Amino acid sequence: MSGLPAEALDLLVRVLARICADPFDRLLSVAVSDDSPRQRMAEFGDLGFMEFEVDETAGLIRVFALVWTG
Repeated sequence: MSGLPAEALDLLVRVLARICADPFDRLLSVAVSDDSPRQRMAEFGDLGFMEFEVDETAGLIRVFALVWTG
């Protein structure tokens, strides 16, 4: 994650840890579309957001987009 500020990496790790505990928690993330509730987005306040997919079968969270504006 070259170029990502330490603050962003710390926040990313904290948010991902909470998402791993409950990826469908409405306070942490929302579905990107009604058709696919496994594809979700989590915001970092005014600092950015990430999009991820929940694979319950494999027990994985796959992050496929990270936008940091801070």
